[in-house]
Amino acid sequence: CSTLPSCPNGVACANHDAKHRRDFVHPGDAEYRMDKVYFPEGKGPEFESLWQLFNFFDITQSGHLARGSFERALQACRESWDRGFIESAWCDLGGEARGGVNFARFATWAASEGVDLPIGLDAAGAARPCRSRKRMDSDECCSCKEYQPSETPGICTCGHKQSMHRSDIAEGSLSAFTASMQVSAWGSDGLQELRQTARDKGLFLRLQKLLTDTHKPYDNWTRDRGCSLHGRNSSECSTSCVFKNKAQVPKGYVLRKAFRNQNALLWERYCLVKTAISHECARPSSAVFSEVPVLSGVDLNDKLDVCCNEWRVFHGTSRACARDICSSNFQMASVGTGATWRAPGMEKGMPLYGLGIYAAERITKADEYSKPVFDSEAGTELFPVLVLRCIGGRANVVLTNDINRHQLRKDVYEGPYHSVVGDRVQKLGKPYREVVIYDKDQCFPEYLLMYERRY
Repeated sequence: CSTLPSCPNGVACANHDAKHRRDFVHPGDAEYRMDKVYFPEGKGPEFESLWQLFNFFDITQSGHLARGSFERALQACRESWDRGFIESAWCDLGGEARGGVNFARFATWAASEGVDLPIGLDAAGAARPCRSRKRMDSDECCSCKEYQPSETPGICTCGHKQSMHRSDIAEGSLSAFTASMQVSAWGSDGLQELRQTARDKGLFLRLQKLLTDTHKPYDNWTRDRGCSLHGRNSSECSTSCVFKNKAQVPKGYVLRKAFRNQNALLWERYCLVKTAISHECARPSSAVFSEVPVLSGVDLNDKLDVCCNEWRVFHGTSRACARDICSSNFQMASVGTGATWRAPGMEKGMPLYGLGIYAAERITKADEYSKPVFDSEAGTELFPVLVLRCIGGRANVVLTNDINRHQLRKDVYEGPYHSVVGDRVQKLGKPYREVVIYDKDQCFPEYLLMYERRY
């Protein structure tokens, strides 16, 4: 691909002539990436924030650093890292297991290692005053309160670069960013059952309505619900037996208990990933961002961000697994070992769209994977389901059976997409759509619901 020279003055450049801006690349420009820019002899890249540094080495613009880019990013932070330390950091941050490291994990590592750069991410709606100093020997900044595009691309009407307009949050550290994301109503960490307060009663009713509204009363059986004689994944059950003896589908779901997950660590990481993906969705890409609504994407206590396809979706599982997920998020090594259909005798199955986190917009689909547990207080079996808050970002909508599992995942970790929506309804006439997330930091297990089936 074509490259442009970096401006010799770098971050100190005060030349805002349109031709100069076209002929040279500056820190903060979209083209200021390792594969797009070259430097004068004796010069190297300059970074005003961790976000700029990360994007410089993210040559695929995927939101993930591959192994080589990760090593270069670490060396840009400090040249003294040895190969053993870099390999250890790569594995500790999940690079070996996932094939890439996202910005949230990179920024957390940088903060722990004392890298002295602001985070560089603006939260949605935050004011972005100009940070350009009036004189190099003065701390007094430009009086511009918000970026306003001028006729010269990337330049504000105040005469300074867009990248010089940063919010207080962007100018701060990772700890300041996460502090700004804290939920004041959370009194304690972990799972908290909804109580008989006016606020919680209203939320409980909205969660029940979510179960009611997303139930599919017809054309609602799939093989994953199993056989009425042998259950699911039984070595004694053939494919013909499953279709002949379809397990009964409930006619409705009654919410009995609801727990809010107040895991601050998972929430902070989720917010950081969400902010990063929001920025990625707003910039040019080979995959154009489009809003993909889901049936379960309701606003409960707060609004979802449609600008990055933030969704609420269901994930059916066992109560023990649900609690573990709320505590430490999904364990990707376990994907395919649960309720995924697999051939008789096999310990692990391969999900339709590859190894990822699968969620449904309809409770009827998620219910297929829910495992009952007897609840002494309710006096009956209850079924658990998680309400996940997910960032779909640029969603790769798959409409056919032409599925390349490896490529779908690669297009997330090395390409322009952030998720997959398996739409088997629109063209194939199947009962359900599914959402697939390959990076668990894009998920926050927000609620654990315990419900009763009604037949």
